Amino acid sequence: MRDKAYRAALRLMEAVPLRIRAALFELVMLVVWATDAKHRKIGRINLRIAFPEMGDREAARIVRICYMRMGTAAAEFVHIPKMGRKYIEAHIRVEGIEYVRQSEQELGLGVLAMTGHFGNWEVGSHTYGTVIAPAAFIVRPVADSVWDRIVTERREWAGNRVIRKFDSAKEVMREIRRGTMVGILIDQNVDRHKGVLVDLFTEKAYTTDGIARMALALRTNIHPVFIFRHPEKKFHHTLRFGPAIPMDPNAPREEEVVRLTRRCNEELEKVIREDPTQWLWFHRRWKTRPPGEPDLYREVR
Repeated sequence: MRDKAYRAALRLMEAVPLRIRAALFELVMLVVWATDAKHRKIGRINLRIAFPEMGDREAARIVRICYMRMGTAAAEFVHIPKMGRKYIEAHIRVEGIEYVRQSEQELGLGVLAMTGHFGNWEVGSHTYGTVIAPAAFIVRPVADSVWDRIVTERREWAGNRVIRKFDSAKEVMREIRRGTMVGILIDQNVDRHKGVLVDLFTEKAYTTDGIARMALALRTNIHPVFIFRHPEKKFHHTLRFGPAIPMDPNAPREEEVVRLTRRCNEELEKVIREDPTQWLWFHRRWKTRPPGEPDLYREVR
């Protein structure tokens, strides 16, 4: 019953033109922005960590834009079935794909795409699957099992494959050996036993080391991949692929895991500095602290 209700609601949203749907979703997110003091505060704390020199007014402006763009991104996600090759060629520019092609040819393997919650990452993966080749990517399941099934269908619309976060290593290895690019988001807080402590802006952050371990084990390359929303043309984007992140597979393994994870964070930090309005600032990225260090989010209730 819920499945039918959810799908009917989705069809209703799909029937609304993208520009009108986006305006409605953005309005909803402005209401959320006005009422969600907790996440506004988390956003300001994160911005203070990343940009200590930034004034309160600028931080507030960025937080407000982030809320609105969540509405825009949701409207675009609904629109995915209508984002065929023709739509993508008119709205999305792809840059740097030659770096990935070079790695694939030299290694005879797929590569690991390092990315984060930046721009409309869902549109980025759909673009790759539509105009380049099917990809795979690791996701956390949506809590509601019905929505999870519907969202997964949309994520796999262009032939991509969703890999569930739990027990994902074997699936990633299988896809890489098949020559498939696998996307991994690295910008979420992790517990101490699930990552390593490396620099991210002005603080160290526990960061997943899974992508580094898989790259070293498989002897494949990690490429930074980010999608940038055009600052003036709302529904236009640039999907940008960067050169392989340098690594030394012959170095002591644990030392190289830390170095490679730090390099991944450097690439993430670089794109966030380029346009801070495009990162999702509402996650407690620096939540896990080394023993004895204070909670950076202690003022959030």
